[in-house]
Amino acid sequence: MRSSLTPKSGWLLTVVACYLVLLAASHVYVARLVEPSPSPELRYVSLRVAAHGKGSPRMIRLAYRDSAPDSAGVPVILVHGSPGSGEVLRKLGELLAPRFRVIVPDLPGFGWSTRDLPDYSFRSHGEYLIGLLDALHVSRANLVGFSMGGGAALSVADVAPDRVASLVMLSAIGVQEQELTGSYGANHLLHGFQLAALRLLRDFVPHFGLLSKLPLTVEYARNFYDSDQRSLRSVLMHYRGPMLIMHGTRDRNVPIEAAREHHRLVPQSELVELDDNHFMAFTHPEVFAGALMSFLDRTR
Repeated sequence: MRSSLTPKSGWLLTVVACYLVLLAASHVYVARLVEPSPSPELRYVSLRVAAHGKGSPRMIRLAYRDSAPDSAGVPVILVHGSPGSGEVLRKLGELLAPRFRVIVPDLPGFGWSTRDLPDYSFRSHGEYLIGLLDALHVSRANLVGFSMGGGAALSVADVAPDRVASLVMLSAIGVQEQELTGSYGANHLLHGFQLAALRLLRDFVPHFGLLSKLPLTVEYARNFYDSDQRSLRSVLMHYRGPMLIMHGTRDRNVPIEAAREHHRLVPQSELVELDDNHFMAFTHPEVFAGALMSFLDRTR
């Protein structure tokens, strides 16, 4: 019997078969990957998953570093951005640690904290930060929010203002009008495309773990897709505590105009503009550490 396969269709079937074999092998390889051991400095707390009042019984693990766990002083909480983890703020934490108790969490979805979450928004991250304060029996803290971490810090100030001794916006996001296109709808659509692309790469491209080495992860994309900055203008307008805004004039991720608008919305805030870019928080924090410590000293 003569085969009905043409040379072209036979070649196509071979390509599809090779792709499926490679994809299956990649998924098996990734599932069996052994992650590196976490730093011995890390501590962990179990927190109830942020479900926005729905009462979920599920628990997640939050990893954090604490420079002085036995201290009774008001700590400084360094809140990282996205993508990233507490590791990116390690250098800044080391500069502050001789004078302050410094707590640096890995926000859920990042670092060594639980990755699988129902909601990756900075609003949920704010709830997790409050849960961390509760778990550590810390009544009030100085919050330093870097980049997306500014949204999480502002969420704490909105939900539990009595827990915030001071707020530092470090290259931080804020008002919606200064984020990407300025439109929530357009930004949400862009983040949706980004999330879909990263999911396709993760699930349907044989990458054998190479994608896990890149900073742009599905969790990062979910973080921005799930977040809504429209409420942050009101949060800033109603904030009454001490605030320091530190921002680089060459910041291309969050423009300096955002920091200036935040300063206008919070009249009691202090604005420090630096000739630097978005990543100064971890590339050379020694440039602004003095001004930061001076502010923290005044809020004690």
